[in-house]
Amino acid sequence: MNRTFASWIDSNPGAAVFLTGLLGLLPLFGLGFAFFLPGAVPALVVLMRSPRDGVLVAAGASVLLALAMWMLGRPIPVGLIYSLWVLGPPLALGMLLRRSGSLVLCLQVAVLAGVVMVVLLHAALGDPERFWAPFVRDLAQEMQRRGLPMDLEEEGLIETLARTLWGWVTVLTVLLAMCALFLARWWQTRPQQAGRFGAEFQQLRLGVVLGAAAAIAIAASLLSDRPLVDDVARLFMGALMVVGLAAAHRFKAEGRLNGLWLWGIYVLLVLAAPVMVAALAGWGFVDNWLRSQRAAQSA
Repeated sequence: MNRTFASWIDSNPGAAVFLTGLLGLLPLFGLGFAFFLPGAVPALVVLMRSPRDGVLVAAGASVLLALAMWMLGRPIPVGLIYSLWVLGPPLALGMLLRRSGSLVLCLQVAVLAGVVMVVLLHAALGDPERFWAPFVRDLAQEMQRRGLPMDLEEEGLIETLARTLWGWVTVLTVLLAMCALFLARWWQTRPQQAGRFGAEFQQLRLGVVLGAAAAIAIAASLLSDRPLVDDVARLFMGALMVVGLAAAHRFKAEGRLNGLWLWGIYVLLVLAAPVMVAALAGWGFVDNWLRSQRAAQSA
């Protein structure tokens, strides 16, 4: 199936436009887990054909999504912004992967871009709590109108959500872009190079410099109460979680971790996300540091 899909995308870029637009509509109908799917298609087109073709597919799908948003009663600019968010980062990372052939470099660049993004958001739009509080309050009122048993005002969640949203938006952007890139790479290598993506994924790391920066940011967030520092720490936690997952898959491939434990990790990521994210980030930090030191010594 994957052989057919990859070759079909390679030979039908026009159909890829409509597929990308269709996948982009899924999150609008309550399938939030599907946010990374639309970006994987133009990234695959970049890897299979060329960056130009990938851009054309993303541009065509953006027009379709903007028109679909308009038909659903939302302004066309909203559709274009949404398209830029779900398609732009995976497309850029696909170009980088095509040029470098390194998933490690893609992760590192994505993290650095995320840091720049969150700094620019704080610098350009100021206090996140002041910026987001009206939107979160409107959301809370809408939830109450729909009969959902949650009082964000009384529970003090409005201020907490507003204060942290820039960070969560950035973390989500980076993770969705990387997930889309992982899927595109898997689609690309599955037909003739089965197992290559797994081997590449298992070697993911941040490197010594970003690993040290992650430790400093996380420690600073525990010792201070600054929204920007907390947001940067969240971004590094998300990246280290990915490195931790890569380490878990490598341990499984080497026979040091049972397959059931690997499934258990993913189940707990859904059922006990805060604990598992912290655990995987800690594993990712240690694994990143040890392998980065070995890489530096061998170089």
